[in-house]
Amino acid sequence: MIKSKYLVMSSFYFKFDKNLSKIIEINKLFKNQNILDLSRFDKLKIIEKSVFSIDYDLNFIYLPKNIEIIDNFAFYKNQIQILDLSNCIKLKSINEYSFRKNKIKYFKLPKNIEIIDTYSFKDNEIKILNLSNYTNLKNIASYIFEGNQIKHIKLSQSLEKIYYNAFENNKIEILDLSNCIKLKNIDTDAFSGNSLKEIKILNNIKIDYHDNNSPWNNFVKYYNENNMKSGDYKYNNNKWNWYPL
Repeated sequence: MIKSKYLVMSSFYFKFDKNLSKIIEINKLFKNQNILDLSRFDKLKIIEKSVFSIDYDLNFIYLPKNIEIIDNFAFYKNQIQILDLSNCIKLKSINEYSFRKNKIKYFKLPKNIEIIDTYSFKDNEIKILNLSNYTNLKNIASYIFEGNQIKHIKLSQSLEKIYYNAFENNKIEILDLSNCIKLKNIDTDAFSGNSLKEIKILNNIKIDYHDNNSPWNNFVKYYNENNMKSGDYKYNNNKWNWYPL
């Protein structure tokens, strides 16, 4: 991403502690800015809870490479469209609601990310989601990508569990989980609210479901009735059918 020539003068808008490791005050004038550039403050380890939420209209953010945690609600309800945190090589945790209600269409994270917590990317505009390179990410938290526009999805081989409502209300038609060799649990409504037509999945995955007439829940019932057998499941004429992978 190319930075704007109108970069925020961080030392003017923010008051830091003596070690430049924590933002302790934000100048009111910053509310008129749409770019946040903290990239040169390498001692900053955490973006504090709610610090840039609701009252701001940020379009672009640039964070330092040593950031370790983005805390709850940190960038909640902004106008971010492209989020590139790949330079934040020490970032391990993106906490609850941190990027909810933005306009994110694309994001890139460091490969060592371990936690993306509940609701963190809910209500954005993501269409293509590729998590295949994030091998330290063991779980997909609840409601994390609910209410986006996801059509294409790739998940990591190291993934172990997908929590409830994680991908609810997107636009997924083809769901390929056949590379998720460590996946053992999928919670209720993880993929509800999608127009699912094909699901590729391995055997013996425990999937919880509600007993209602939706493509996802109907698939889970059929998968269980089919002895949790791996296969390419296709939805035709209002019913699921099994085919070998």
